[in-house]
Amino acid sequence: MRRIFVVLGVVALIVLSILGVATASESYILSEYSGAAQHGGATIVDKNYGWKSAPQNPNVVYIAVWAPEPYRDYIENALVNVSEKHGLKAVIDLNITRHDLKGRVVLVYIPTVGEEDYLISTERSISGVLYYSYAGDAKSAVDVINNGTVWSESEIDKTAQRFCHASIVRMNELRIANQTCAVAYWWNLRAKVGKLREESTYEMIAREIASQLDGFLKSS
Repeated sequence: MRRIFVVLGVVALIVLSILGVATASESYILSEYSGAAQHGGATIVDKNYGWKSAPQNPNVVYIAVWAPEPYRDYIENALVNVSEKHGLKAVIDLNITRHDLKGRVVLVYIPTVGEEDYLISTERSISGVLYYSYAGDAKSAVDVINNGTVWSESEIDKTAQRFCHASIVRMNELRIANQTCAVAYWWNLRAKVGKLREESTYEMIAREIASQLDGFLKSS
C-alpha cells in the first residue's frame, strides 16, 4: 500500500511539473470588456457658408499618452511605429491642446493599471481609452477627461462615446467639414507572460492599443 502511495505521489509531481512548465511557457492577452467605434467623415459643404477644413497639416499626427510609466514609453513607441507606417510624421507631446487643429490627434488615457507577479508568470493590466481625431480636435478630448468621466466596467462604453460626441458637436460649431473621430476602449486589458518566455507584458499591451489605431488610420 505504501508503494502505491509513493507511486501516486511521484505521478502527481510529474503532472504538476508538466503543468508548471506549460504555464511558465505560455503568454496571452485578453480583455474583460472592450469596444471601438468610428464616427463622422468628410461632409460635403458649401464654402460660401463658412465651412472650412482641418487640420492645418494632415500629414502630422500629434500623440499624447496619459499613462503611468513604464506603460507610457511602450505605448508611445508603438503608436509612433503605426503612424509612420501610414506615412505620417509623429510628434509626441503630453500638452496636446497646444496642437489643437494643427495636425491629426491621438490621445491615450489610462487611469487604471494593475500588476500581479506569480511564481511562474507575470501579469499586467490596464483600463482606458484611445481617441483619434482626423481634424486634430484635442480640446474636446481633454475637456471630456477633465470634466468628470466615469471609469467602471458598466460605464466605460458610455464614457468612451462622449469623446466623439463632444468632438462632433464642436466641429459643427466651428463649421469644420471633416469630422472623422474614432474611439476604442478596454476594461481590464490583461497581458500574461510565463517566466520562461522572453516577452514583455508592456509591449503586448502597447501592440494591442496600437493595432486599434492602425485600423482607424486605414479607414480615415
